[in-house]
Amino acid sequence: MAETTSDTIGPVFLGLDLSTQQLKGVLIGADKCIIREINIPFDERFPHYKTVNGRHTNEDQVTAPVLMWVEAIDALMSEVSKTGLAGQIRGISGAAQQHGSVYWQEQGVDQLKCLDSKRSLKEQLDEVCAFALLDSPIWEDSSTDVQCQELEEAVDGASNLAKITGSVAYERFTGPQIAKVKETQPDVWQNIVRISLVSSFIASVLCGSIVPIDAGDASGTNLYDIQKKEWSTTLCGSIDQDLISLLGAEVVMANEKVGLLSPYFVERYGFTECSVVAFTGDNLSAFAGFESLLDSSQPSFAVISLGTSDTVLFSLTEYPYANDTGPLSAMQHLSGHVLQHPTAPDRYIAMLCYKNGSLARDWVREMFVGQNSTWEHFSDLVTNSVLMAPQRYGFYYLLAEILPKAVGVYRFESAEDGDIFTLSGKRFQRVKMFSDGSDARAILESQTLSMRLDLLHKSDVLPTSVALTGGASKNKALQHTIADVLNVPVLAVCSQSSGDCASGNFEVETPAMPAYGGAIRALQHWKSNEVNDSSDLGDEGKAYTLQQVCTPNNEMHALYLESLESFEFLREQVSRSSQRINYGEQAIIESIKKTTDSDG
Repeated sequence: MAETTSDTIGPVFLGLDLSTQQLKGVLIGADKCIIREINIPFDERFPHYKTVNGRHTNEDQVTAPVLMWVEAIDALMSEVSKTGLAGQIRGISGAAQQHGSVYWQEQGVDQLKCLDSKRSLKEQLDEVCAFALLDSPIWEDSSTDVQCQELEEAVDGASNLAKITGSVAYERFTGPQIAKVKETQPDVWQNIVRISLVSSFIASVLCGSIVPIDAGDASGTNLYDIQKKEWSTTLCGSIDQDLISLLGAEVVMANEKVGLLSPYFVERYGFTECSVVAFTGDNLSAFAGFESLLDSSQPSFAVISLGTSDTVLFSLTEYPYANDTGPLSAMQHLSGHVLQHPTAPDRYIAMLCYKNGSLARDWVREMFVGQNSTWEHFSDLVTNSVLMAPQRYGFYYLLAEILPKAVGVYRFESAEDGDIFTLSGKRFQRVKMFSDGSDARAILESQTLSMRLDLLHKSDVLPTSVALTGGASKNKALQHTIADVLNVPVLAVCSQSSGDCASGNFEVETPAMPAYGGAIRALQHWKSNEVNDSSDLGDEGKAYTLQQVCTPNNEMHALYLESLESFEFLREQVSRSSQRINYGEQAIIESIKKTTDSDG
């Protein structure tokens, strides 16, 4: 990419993503092209916090140092300044890891308003003890089982909690985390004057004052009434009568302006006093970024992120847990989440999370393709093997899975004398190994059939197209399996500089979509609400588009459709029979690596 300076480009927009392991920044022009990407990896840049992958772990308690995030913000803004483009930036927005929370003391709120541009953020916030908790609970924390039960009891059960908030109680959600802080650290609690989510925390630092939480991230707390679009007085009151005040009664959409960039950054790094648009959760921001690449609005569009874990995001036009509406199966299948759409008040997003993504696929590749094999070898094996479904199924849960709740490796084959009877009378038996080593195809079919099944539990209308992102999105065999099982064209991110997209002669890109989505929202706000100048928009960046990479095979889809009933039955059997292991997940991985016939 050519060197870009302020002389060769017009207005610039900054998107940020404060993820678990790093703070990412993306600079785009007014034509949506990416000009520059900047990463601040936490472990590498700030070893004095002694984090591993950006966090501290103590058994089931997982936290991250707030001051590390503060240092990262200064570091990234310094890097932006070095590009020479800080003065061109006309808007900032972004994202952060969902479900984390930050606890402000009064002196921290006051200090934000009068920061000295000659001194670092960390120095000033640390010396006044800005935060009641120096280590914030984050999404990986699973130490709040008691508080989850209390939240469900406050509204007479898990189903009522899901109707109100879009999810049953989850240990990693912010509501249980807040309740735990109050119950276990009363001395800390009495000093808290405001609570931010990680997304609103970073926006607050940028603005120099506490800004509202956005509705999308609020719906990942177990405290937000999605249908009423406000904090639930019952749920918040069950924790503390002043909790709504601590969270901030105002909740905004993720495309709304929440303030202007603080004078601290203007004076220290040469920025303009530009608008800051609300930050939201990373998955939601990524989804909004993908939507911006579509030619037209597609309410049934879905995004599948294929990484260490897999995540499916699917836009909904109706709230599935509303009384007398939505799919009939929704209230019988409350796993997964329903969140407020980040930018469309009348829409929602179903979010399905699967822990066993690329980790499990990589284990199968090493075990059954070869330790020195490549993903090309894996794809070739899948392509040259016959379908497993509807005769054979494999389930691969190296980690304790979320959907379904299960752990272990399970294989089933149809058999005339099988002792497992499905509801339609088909007979299966459990086997130790597949005779022809077809686990590579089996895991792709299993993971994708789970996605189709769980999507049907949230909506009667399946996606009409699917966009892939994440490291595994380049895998051809996985692309085709998703297309065939979901019966949709599969799209991937392509850049104009990466070849002839239409002919398929290109490399699939994996940009930082949460940060890109933030930059897009900042750009859209600027175009809609602020006076545009006549500056040259420039053409120095990398333009991303969504391009079709494969289409479904109708014959294969018919077989997968026929398989869904048996697959659902066997998956339920696996969930019921699976033994939940009481030792760490790494031990689960090691135990499964020793044998391919583990019940967990």
